[in-house]
Amino acid sequence: MSKTHVLLRLIRFTANYKSKIFLLICLGFLSVGFEVLKPLPIKYIIDNVLSNHPLPAGLQSFFRKFGHVPDSKGLLVIFVIASVFMVVSTSVVSFISSNVTTKVCQRLVYDFSSALFDKMQKLSLAFYSKNNVGDLMQRLSGDTYVIYSIVGGILLPTLLSVASLGSMFYVMYNINHSLALLAISVVPVFVIVLFAFNKPMTNSTTYQYEVSGKLWSFIQQSLTSVKIIQAYSRENFTRDKFRDQSLEFNEASVNSTNISMVYNTLLAVVSGVATAAIVGIGAYKGLTGVITTGELFLFISYIGALFGPVSALAGIVAASFTITARAKRIFEILDSEEVVHEKPGAMELSDIQGHVELKNVFFGYGKKDEATTILKDFNLQVEAGKIVAIVGPTGAGKTSMISLLLRFYDTWEGEVLIDGKNVKDVTLKSLRNNISLVLQDSFIFPISIADNIAFGNPGSSRDEIISAAKAAQAHDFIMRLPNGYDTIASEGGVSLSGGEKQRISLARAFLRNTPILILDEPTSALDVQTEAKIFKSLAAYSAGRTVFIISHRLSTIRHADMIISIKDGKIAEKGTHESLLKEDKVYAELHKFQHVAS
Repeated sequence: MSKTHVLLRLIRFTANYKSKIFLLICLGFLSVGFEVLKPLPIKYIIDNVLSNHPLPAGLQSFFRKFGHVPDSKGLLVIFVIASVFMVVSTSVVSFISSNVTTKVCQRLVYDFSSALFDKMQKLSLAFYSKNNVGDLMQRLSGDTYVIYSIVGGILLPTLLSVASLGSMFYVMYNINHSLALLAISVVPVFVIVLFAFNKPMTNSTTYQYEVSGKLWSFIQQSLTSVKIIQAYSRENFTRDKFRDQSLEFNEASVNSTNISMVYNTLLAVVSGVATAAIVGIGAYKGLTGVITTGELFLFISYIGALFGPVSALAGIVAASFTITARAKRIFEILDSEEVVHEKPGAMELSDIQGHVELKNVFFGYGKKDEATTILKDFNLQVEAGKIVAIVGPTGAGKTSMISLLLRFYDTWEGEVLIDGKNVKDVTLKSLRNNISLVLQDSFIFPISIADNIAFGNPGSSRDEIISAAKAAQAHDFIMRLPNGYDTIASEGGVSLSGGEKQRISLARAFLRNTPILILDEPTSALDVQTEAKIFKSLAAYSAGRTVFIISHRLSTIRHADMIISIKDGKIAEKGTHESLLKEDKVYAELHKFQHVAS
């Protein structure tokens, strides 16, 4: 994606605010007008008040419309008032413009970051398996400000700089052609310098933000795993790695800054030399009477102002490299195709019984021709209302099978059916609204315990929340918390034990009351007694519901209606607890091992 394409795409994103941006442009042009007119009253004071040169014909005609041309003292008062008016007007317009710019640009950032966050919510788990959370956080919280820069740092400054440059050149050209042309001749030199630094600045800026993303990712990983780091006394290792990555980022920043400094220094030298030459030649013309003292003052005032827009345009080009590098990181996500797509006109999945079928399923994480196959010609039928337990060694495909039911991923081949409907033919929302999920690593949000339980069913009453908590054996420990159900959980639930988090997660699933329930190692952090109580509640809760339980603890699944053993991506055996023990295969081996180990 070229730099021009990126910038144009950012500009198109501002289309919803074109009326306000047009207002900003008008305010900017008004401010430019005041800036151009600001030195004129002083010029008239020097030439027409102090030096007694006759007023220009236009001004004389203007004053005669109001009676007569004022004397020197009257002209002095008028031009001083005019000068003050210009200064005050410039400041007022600048204040209003800055205020409106800030409001519009901040709203643009809000919209841009919302669009990015919405896309992130839709990306598949395959995308997140390949991207670091810390880097994604930086893109969302920092890189989205490029939309602010495109308006406040490029679009408006470019238009206003061009307007200032053209207006001041027009005034100077009318004073003295040769001096005006000398002043404008610096622009081609600036362009040459710009082209020379184009590639180095682009490469250094892009690399800087890549390294920054890696650093933020490492920080996020370190902070979320601080318990393990401390437990294994790896603080020094983590510190050294942080320092190494920080140093890499610092070096990238210094390199990028140095290139920009050399670029800006060359521009400053060119501007300085040109200014000195113009002032010298202008002063000589003033001594020889080619221009008046007031015109020389006006010319010198414009020279300083003239190089401002020229330098600003060069700075805008430099800023565009940074903006482009950051914007590309945003568009990488917005353009990502790693989403689970809904078919046009997808149907709603409603009034389901819970019959689940997987037919000839092939699946792996990634593209079919690049990734390892996890599920191989996988077939399974589960009648509605049955409890199905899934066992097997790590990596056999247990969680993969469950992920396909929720369409976290799509099959390479084959179908996943619920009540005979292919999950690819229904809306994602209606599909997932009919399934509750409890994971081994239960996530607790930094909100109240009650709101955590009601997360999937936010309209629940307090009595319904308490009933679900009791079913999950969570009520007693919740009541011991400082504010009971109104206690605010800490970030990630670190103030709760693993077993407490699992019970809150179970309560969340019980309260949601969906036709299909998936439990992925739901009680791994619980003692045997608590687990037994929970599964007693589950037996009552699951009446009429289809339940999938993934567990390595066989004691939790012995009463399941059907137990399936998965090995190497296929069903090795299926049956009840008793029938599988008699077959003396995979399940029986697991049972013997756990019985001996216990």
